[in-house]
Amino acid sequence: MADTIGKFTNRLEDKPGDFRRKLLSASLAPAGTEREALEARREELRRSLRPTPDQTARDVVTLLLAGAPSFGMSERETDAKVMLYAEALRDEPTWAIEKARQRFAKGGWQCNWDGKGSPSTASVVAECRFLTLDIETEIARISAILDAELVDNETTEDERREAVARWEQVKAEMGRSNVITERTDDEIAHERAEQLRANDVVERRDAWERERAGLPPADSPFVPRPAPIL
Repeated sequence: MADTIGKFTNRLEDKPGDFRRKLLSASLAPAGTEREALEARREELRRSLRPTPDQTARDVVTLLLAGAPSFGMSERETDAKVMLYAEALRDEPTWAIEKARQRFAKGGWQCNWDGKGSPSTASVVAECRFLTLDIETEIARISAILDAELVDNETTEDERREAVARWEQVKAEMGRSNVITERTDDEIAHERAEQLRANDVVERRDAWERERAGLPPADSPFVPRPAPIL
């Protein structure tokens, strides 16, 4: 299954403007038994994450609290505390709660619990999330494959011949074309006139600024200077 997921993951492409969805060539998408296997695996993983807020979960929570030195409480206090933990863990599967309880008892937990007394509800939930993270990651990878937007980017032989024929036609038309690539005299004259107009605007602006500053007029930078005598 890991090889199958890896194979199709490598074929995925990013969809521009939508980071939540991937693109996958229709000819490279999973089909038949491969798609059925991926769908079955995803459903199996989803079932394993279904919460179990029943008596079994409450029994696991009772065992979790019973291992703490401060468990010497009245029956009423015990029931209230078990209820609080069960409420906080209602969205977690029982197997994850039991695995977290074992880690708290034997060591190896990954949450920020300091190891003293009973772990808080937040610590138990965090530990459960650490335990289910790999499953959620695998579900996300399978979903990216199964829910990818299929694109048909395969070129048929007829489409290839048609594209080649169009290109040959374009090349032939380019060969017969008499398009003039050099500028005409009118275009050159118009460009020079625009340059002179722009130069005049700059000169008048500079002259006005120098007059305001009490400076003498400056030589125009746009007048050709005589070549130096060598």
